Amino acid sequence: MSYIDLVAWLAENRERLVGCRIDNIFATNLPHLYIFVIHCHNGDSQLVIQPGKRVHFTKFNHERLLDSKAKMLRELIRGELIEDVDVVNGERILRMKLKDKIVYIELLPKGTLIVTDNDNRIKFALEQREFKDRTLKPGELYVLPPSPTELKPNEIESYLKKGALSRVLGVPQEFLNILSINANNLDELEEAKKKLEKVMQDIQHGVIQPCVDLERTVWPVRFPGCTELPSYNEALDNYFTSLEKAELEKLVDEGEEKKLEATISKLKETLTKMEEEAETLRKKGKAIMNNYLEVEEKIKEGAKEIEIEGLKIEIDPKISASKNASQYFEKAKELDAKIRRTRETIEELEKKKQEIKAKSKETIEGSKILVRKKEWYERYHWTITSNGFIVIAGRDIDQNESIVRKMLEDKDIFLHADIQGAPATVIKNPVGIGEQDLMDAAVLAGCYSKAWKLGLASIDVFWVYGEQVSKSPPSGEYLPKGSFMIYGKKNYIKNVKLELTIGVNVESDFRIEVGSFEAISKRCKVFVTITPGDSDPEKLGDRISRIFARELGVDGVKALKDEIVRMIPGKSKIKGTTHQLANSTGLNLKD
Repeated sequence: MSYIDLVAWLAENRERLVGCRIDNIFATNLPHLYIFVIHCHNGDSQLVIQPGKRVHFTKFNHERLLDSKAKMLRELIRGELIEDVDVVNGERILRMKLKDKIVYIELLPKGTLIVTDNDNRIKFALEQREFKDRTLKPGELYVLPPSPTELKPNEIESYLKKGALSRVLGVPQEFLNILSINANNLDELEEAKKKLEKVMQDIQHGVIQPCVDLERTVWPVRFPGCTELPSYNEALDNYFTSLEKAELEKLVDEGEEKKLEATISKLKETLTKMEEEAETLRKKGKAIMNNYLEVEEKIKEGAKEIEIEGLKIEIDPKISASKNASQYFEKAKELDAKIRRTRETIEELEKKKQEIKAKSKETIEGSKILVRKKEWYERYHWTITSNGFIVIAGRDIDQNESIVRKMLEDKDIFLHADIQGAPATVIKNPVGIGEQDLMDAAVLAGCYSKAWKLGLASIDVFWVYGEQVSKSPPSGEYLPKGSFMIYGKKNYIKNVKLELTIGVNVESDFRIEVGSFEAISKRCKVFVTITPGDSDPEKLGDRISRIFARELGVDGVKALKDEIVRMIPGKSKIKGTTHQLANSTGLNLKD
């Protein structure tokens, strides 16, 4: 969480803390992640605290554990009333004031959780640390991290000339762009500071409008192209909770990996000893043969141990020198067989260890891909046309009904395949729309119609304006759910090919997109085109996810298999992949 995140989150959730009590404290099965059960007049809520990363309320259940740290926290602050909560000015630190104690939750790198008395003397540190400027240990005074070095006037001017206003003001450049705050010299800087201070004051006073932009970043202010969110807390909760599954799996894998490493280490030690022993046995056998006559004499004397070539060698006086040598060679052979088996076991375990590492990496990559925030239109079948128009189509009768009743406006364009059993398809805000955009939308309307399941090669699609579509039937007639009336002229797009292109938009956090070849090849780095065929969506989705993972070199893309399956209209086959399609069409691929 950034400083802006923390300020916005607290502004939205302060009343859920102040005047409430810390009812209980639990550890979890994730390192340094604790749950504070907060009791208020309207019930209990769970506050997730993970120093260095986040603090927010959660609606998800966690495994509740009790470790030594949680016990100490319970002894110190359980039952305490939260009198006030604030963000330490300019820092990613949440300060929670109790009756006679203060809780500091540091979200900065290497941050920790600290409990002090009212004189800021540390009574508890989740992790004891020593820095150049402060020491975080019980008994020490709690000192805030040093502020960044103040910039000199000439440094400020240099940054302004380079367009690095964010470095001067200490906030992300994207945030300044959203607010249209810029400054190229010292005179303009003062005005920029005033604008930023005004916005931050508004946020601190609860004037926030949480939304997510096309890059999946959450912001506390709304602006064109930003999708409204129910709450800042919910966005944070969904994002971080999605990462937890991967983190837990990674911990399990690391545990398995450590066990394997310990086993491999022991086997390698055993292997070294066996190799040394086998070599010694061979040396003894060779020494006996090299000194055959001398050994024979010792045998006649009844000797049971001899020393030759610097080796002490046990011999059996009941058998000849050659047979004694053979016994040593045989023992060496037996050890050689054990050595081979041990090496094979080590190789198998090493392979298994690498598989666990790869799985862990894939899980983490996949989780990062899966946690992207969804746009409003992604609940429907959807595409974005070649010129950027959003097209939605109903997944079922309920969505068809909802689209026509609630989403369709008079100036929108409505499309429908010329067959019974097709989605209500709408191009939103089609100002300046072109023929290719209409064709892109027609592909969506046709591919998700019954025509795909019938195995047709093409289908006619008609379009009208939203004002021509009505849910009101003629007098005396009845319109079933999901049906509608069309009044006026229908505009037909003939023989729309049932070819759906599925791609990965890397620039939008590995979002899976579908649509016409023309639209998807412009927006996505890798893609495949499918047509009606014989492969089940589940099997085909698995194959496509592996193609994408291979072409992108990102195993985590395999985690998107379910999303790909959801976009396949029915039994299908692959017509072509990225490079096959590019070669056949002369397309210049995206970098």
